[in-house]
Amino acid sequence: MPDEIDRNQIDSEGRGRSMNKGDVPEPLRRRYFLDERGGPGLGFYADARIQTAAFRDLGARLVTPRSDPNAIRDMAAVAQHRGWTVVVVHGGTDFRREAWLTASALGMEVRGYQASERDRQELEKRQAALARKNNRSAEERPEQTDREARENAASARNNLRVVEAVVRARVGDRPAQERILTAARQRLASWLEQGAHVRPVDLGRSQAQPDSQRSRERQRSR
Repeated sequence: MPDEIDRNQIDSEGRGRSMNKGDVPEPLRRRYFLDERGGPGLGFYADARIQTAAFRDLGARLVTPRSDPNAIRDMAAVAQHRGWTVVVVHGGTDFRREAWLTASALGMEVRGYQASERDRQELEKRQAALARKNNRSAEERPEQTDREARENAASARNNLRVVEAVVRARVGDRPAQERILTAARQRLASWLEQGAHVRPVDLGRSQAQPDSQRSRERQRSR
């Protein structure tokens, strides 16, 4: 009897951006423990204590010992990430059906499973649910981006006030003050244009620093 892991698999038909083992979406890399021991290819473990990988990555082939929908979903996500347009599924009926539904919903052509009418109805439901999810994400993204941009601009203004307070306190020459502040404004504007995240400076700590410096200066002058 063949090893169970050889029965359930998603194979690339040789079309796609990548067949490289380990080329996976970053969220999956963060979710799983990856280990090349315990079998062929790269194993993806859902927990550090688990001995059997949820699935294994052999480059042009993804294999699993089970018909777990979560593992199949992530295998399909890997195939989509690598740009596989046509895949072939092998294994038990439950595995092939779930792999057909999941990969088809993501836009891949799936061979190796003969879908029934109920399967096609289920696929339509999944495609509709995925479309709704994508639409919600697209609608929420601009709002989130606008909010982040406003927060970033506010942090930049706050930081400029801090810089100005420190420069005014520490630099006595007015032309030199203006040169430093002009350079700081230009640098912050450039960061904002590039989409960099501006961390707000602790205004209390920064303003306290010139005061302590002035105190030391008064002590030295006595």
